Amino acid sequence: MVVDIAWLVGGLVLLVFAADWLVDGAVGIARRLAIPPLVVGLTIVAYGTSLPEFVVSLLAAQRGVAEFAIGNIVGSNIANIGLVLGAAALIHPIVVRGGTLFRRDLPILLVTTVGGTLAFLDGRVSRVEGGLLLLAALVFTVWCLRAPETESTADDEPADSGAPWPRALLVFAVGIAGLVIAADRMVFGASNIAAAMGIDERIVGLTVVALGTSLPELAASVAGALKGHAGIAVGNVLGSCFFNLAFVLGASALITPLPANPSTMTIDLAMMGGLTVAMWVMLATGRRMSRPEGGALIAAYVGFMGFLTWQALG
Repeated sequence: MVVDIAWLVGGLVLLVFAADWLVDGAVGIARRLAIPPLVVGLTIVAYGTSLPEFVVSLLAAQRGVAEFAIGNIVGSNIANIGLVLGAAALIHPIVVRGGTLFRRDLPILLVTTVGGTLAFLDGRVSRVEGGLLLLAALVFTVWCLRAPETESTADDEPADSGAPWPRALLVFAVGIAGLVIAADRMVFGASNIAAAMGIDERIVGLTVVALGTSLPELAASVAGALKGHAGIAVGNVLGSCFFNLAFVLGASALITPLPANPSTMTIDLAMMGGLTVAMWVMLATGRRMSRPEGGALIAAYVGFMGFLTWQALG
């Protein structure tokens, strides 16, 4: 088990660094292409920070630990809203102006959350359902790029010219390679630890692995909040939650259909849906998310982690 713990911890550390490199490279490329900051958050950064969930979930599904993969996806969305967005708002209150954030991005995330929940509840996420979710991810990406947000946040600055092309491409490539290696070792270590300790794979996926794969989102959003770029912080969380369900779940199910156990997922899915609605209400109320609201999201996340810990011990 010592070796498995070393693989898990080492994989998590490499995952964070690799995701940071990937995001830096992706943002550099996007800025060279003059893509607006919020679109960078909704697409490039969201895809980049969702790749850990994708690689981990895909490898877990291929190794026959579907609950591990599904727990990672659902748990990552819970962590993105409860921990990541909560921490960003706690550091710097998020002010929004409206625009397509309320007309397009939040409604699409809510519809995708409902669709993903229904896919879980029938006991199996099929290839057809996976294909539909993946198609939704591709359509949304094209939509964002063709009709970029121009007024979603009050404090975004124009994107600069970005890093030189060779450096941006190299950092991006190294980040992808690091993600694949880190995710493989993390799944290997975590699944072995769960088996040795008799812990439900679902709980491991919802807690340790979901938190680990959400660290890139946390780093990107907190950095955005500290620099006053609300567009990156909000766009990253919204985009990552959407892509976790549409791209990660969709692609994983398209490659390997995922069996699900609805009876054990009721609390998890309710928490994911409840936080999604709460985020929408908080952002819509006064067109801002305050520090107390950010604290409330963090408290909800900590409470959910406490419940899962109690469940594991029980």
